[in-house]
Amino acid sequence: MFNKILGNWKSGLTVSLVSIPLALALAITTGATPTQGLITAFWAGLIGAILGGSNFNIIGPTGALSGILLSYALLHGYQSLPLIAILSGIIILVVYLLHLDRYIIFIPRSVIHGFTLGIAFIIGFGQIDNALGITGIPKSEYFVKNILVSLQHLGEANWGIFAIFMISTLFIVLWNKKFPRVPGAAVAAFASITIIIFLNYFGYETSVLTLGDKYPTINATLFENPFTQFSWKILLQKDLWLISITTAVIAILETLLSSQIADVMTNTKFKRSKEVFGLSIANIGSGLMGGIPATAALARTSLNIKSGANHKTSAAISSLLIGIIILIFLGFFKQLPMVIIASILVVVAIGMVEKKHFIHLIENEKTAFILSLFVAFIVIVEDPMIGILIGTVIALLIFVNKLSYGQTEVLIWKNGKMIEALLKNEFLKKAVLDSDIIVYKIAGTLTYVNMPAHLEAIQNIKNNKYVIISLRHTFYADTDGIDYLEEIIELLKQNNDKILLAGINKEIECKIHKKDFYKNKLIAGKIYKRTSEAISEITNIKSTQE
Repeated sequence: MFNKILGNWKSGLTVSLVSIPLALALAITTGATPTQGLITAFWAGLIGAILGGSNFNIIGPTGALSGILLSYALLHGYQSLPLIAILSGIIILVVYLLHLDRYIIFIPRSVIHGFTLGIAFIIGFGQIDNALGITGIPKSEYFVKNILVSLQHLGEANWGIFAIFMISTLFIVLWNKKFPRVPGAAVAAFASITIIIFLNYFGYETSVLTLGDKYPTINATLFENPFTQFSWKILLQKDLWLISITTAVIAILETLLSSQIADVMTNTKFKRSKEVFGLSIANIGSGLMGGIPATAALARTSLNIKSGANHKTSAAISSLLIGIIILIFLGFFKQLPMVIIASILVVVAIGMVEKKHFIHLIENEKTAFILSLFVAFIVIVEDPMIGILIGTVIALLIFVNKLSYGQTEVLIWKNGKMIEALLKNEFLKKAVLDSDIIVYKIAGTLTYVNMPAHLEAIQNIKNNKYVIISLRHTFYADTDGIDYLEEIIELLKQNNDKILLAGINKEIECKIHKKDFYKNKLIAGKIYKRTSEAISEITNIKSTQE
């Protein structure tokens, strides 16, 4: 244990110094209090480090969750966020117990990246007030409306504050490129706090709004009562459960994604099930202590690795140091200017945009790129939860539509040799089939989704001596799919001489063994284990006849 502490205390310290300003900033953009953000960074980070299955993940407040929680917090109050943390933690625990995480990861990356793009937009443009030094504007749960209201008060902007915002944002971006091991957010935060303290000490008054000015009730504590406004009737609210479920899903996705990237960076293997369990308890613990929902933070996890971490001890040390700093030096962080928080969050938003991913989609899959942009648009103008739901449904429909094409391979044999191997679309374009044997492969599934396309395709197979239907690479069939297979065989019988079956596995055989067409083929000896056996026997028969 001593060796692990010795090997990870530097990375733990580095992450803790970055996590505190980020926890403050992300809590604010979530609609929570700064105290709630610090509580979350301590408890969720510590519990996740102890119980999680990754050696590198840093659990805490993140931008991915802030866009989801902000509108709810504005509508129902920041006091509702600990309850969401508890409920989402319980939902994640159910996912862990029932192993449902395997289904959650089926949400396409294009939808997740579109969602992240939308959240990044919300976080970035949500800093207009702090960036311009505008105060006192009431906020609603509608993001676009808030932006329009802020723009209407543009005449109240303090352009000196805006200049500070631009300089600090540019500083953080350039610093991160030049010195990635020491994040610019921490440098900017500590430098700005120091400047404010010196100015105050020498009696200079500034118009810069600080964290302590905006949140005078922020205090040095690791616990706040999460049930001050709790009543059992709250649990009957549909919106509460919808936001908790969405939070749980995003938390799992973000955490598993962060774990996978950490594995790539370190050439290790995390324990997926254990990480989901750790995440659930981390959220429950955070909520019970008065914190907000948490998930793994990719940027902080990457920093943890780059700072030399080799064990989860680093994340635990980081959380413990966060707790110590909160209890002893919180007065120092009260001097953090809100304009610097705005700069930090804008840089966080920029970092959330996966530029490489979008370039890859533009070059290789434009449909997925358009879907990502559409999801981002829904997230921004309507609601993050609706964006994910609609995006997932559309992605599923696109996937089913592609399956419905029934893509396959058709092999054309003549004189004992395979002369062509065609995909279905190429096969359909051929007006004449000059062959002795046609091998029609059905790969993947036999279902109501794709079998109509195969039924349509085999109508082009006519006047052949032998047609072999190969099911070697078919792994699943439903009742409709089996019925369609029977129709395909009957139609081929009408237009060709002999129809053979090959490569039927036990899964498919269990579903078709009672069908008459299967029994007849079995009795007639027209079912083969492999396509090659069928072709070999046909070739031998032809040789004998000749």
